[in-house]
Amino acid sequence: MEKILEIKNLKKSYKKKRVLDIDSLDIQEGAIYGLIGKNGAGKSTLMKLVLGLVKKDEGVIQVFGQEVGPKNQKDLNKNLGALIENPSFYDHLTGQENLEIICQLKGIPKEEISKTLDLVGLKNLGKKKAREYSLGMKQRLGIAMALIGNPKLLILDEPINGLDPQGIEEMRNLFKDIVKNTSTSILISSHILDEIEKISSHIGILKDGKLTYNGSLEGYRRLHPPFISLMTSDNKKALDLLDLSEDRTRDGKIILGKMSNQEIADMVNFLHGKLDIYRIEEEKESLEKLFIQESRS
Repeated sequence: MEKILEIKNLKKSYKKKRVLDIDSLDIQEGAIYGLIGKNGAGKSTLMKLVLGLVKKDEGVIQVFGQEVGPKNQKDLNKNLGALIENPSFYDHLTGQENLEIICQLKGIPKEEISKTLDLVGLKNLGKKKAREYSLGMKQRLGIAMALIGNPKLLILDEPINGLDPQGIEEMRNLFKDIVKNTSTSILISSHILDEIEKISSHIGILKDGKLTYNGSLEGYRRLHPPFISLMTSDNKKALDLLDLSEDRTRDGKIILGKMSNQEIADMVNFLHGKLDIYRIEEEKESLEKLFIQESRS
């Protein structure tokens, strides 16, 4: 598949402090790449570098197979859609009028406006002044401005801020539909890691400007396999019988770690008749919990 975005040896510093140092990153056509990191990890800086909003110190950024530079950035950006940090628009204009400006700048037919407003849930609000929009509606308008014209790469920095649970679900389904039904790929960041896990095919974890993981979500999951938990009629007794410390309990369960089927069977046979076993479950840590654990290491 075609590489939509390819980055090599990218470096960026502010006031002699290195804020970004990425050896390699690429996004394939049809991928949703979730970018994860604490505030200040370099997520927004990376996105701004791709868009040419800030200048890199070193390295290569290729978009659609072309190396990005001052001479072609404007032309390449016509096939990019972006929402970085907070939506930027003219609040004295209507939603439709704001989109008309984007259409004029990118040479997009105005017929696209109605379809795009409908996609982001603003179908009946296009003629309302943007300053009268709620926070969630403004976020939707920002997404519409990024999405109009069917860009090949959609770059979204915290796109679901301000949305209620229903709005978040609608945006999640929208992003999935975009990738499924078009040739658009998505680079997205969010502090709501549960949402990143639900939509991403690939993830990159940024820590102090460096990628500590760069690959498929499935591959990351293989690095952190499921564990076995046990719930009994007397967890304290079970801990004693299994010679485990009390810090192995969590939420009324005993966390046993990784076990084979035979090890589980042996444990059940050993505990049989000594106490009641209520539940044995295979569980996996959430992406959020794994991220927090790695951030502390």
